[in-house]
Amino acid sequence: MKLEQALEIQAHADGQLALGRRAEVDRWLRENPVAASLRTELVTVRQAVREHEPDAIVPVTREFYWSQIQRRIAVEEAALNRAAKTGSISSWVRWLAPALGVAALALILTLKSGAAGGLADATVMTFRSDNDGLTIHWIN
Repeated sequence: MKLEQALEIQAHADGQLALGRRAEVDRWLRENPVAASLRTELVTVRQAVREHEPDAIVPVTREFYWSQIQRRIAVEEAALNRAAKTGSISSWVRWLAPALGVAALALILTLKSGAAGGLADATVMTFRSDNDGLTIHWIN
């Protein structure tokens, strides 16, 4: 028996088979004892599961569970709000610190070049490491 046929027999046993296919599956069940046996087994298993399914007994009410869920949602929203407030401050610091560093470097170079007469008098040393892929320029 093919997998598609077994699935159609299962749908027939569950009452979920389309009406157009029901006549064909009924014919299979009458003519093929293996198909009829499969349908019988599926119906028996479904009934056994339904009859022996344990009842879930919850010791507390639904309102208790919903109050717990609402409380957790409120805590998470408060944490997100705190993170959003601190996130805006930290983003300013992340942008402000490098900008201040660049401004300070520009100021130092401007003051030094004005006092020393520019970069013409500067000593330049270069170090290159091919192993590390690194080049360092030291301007004094």
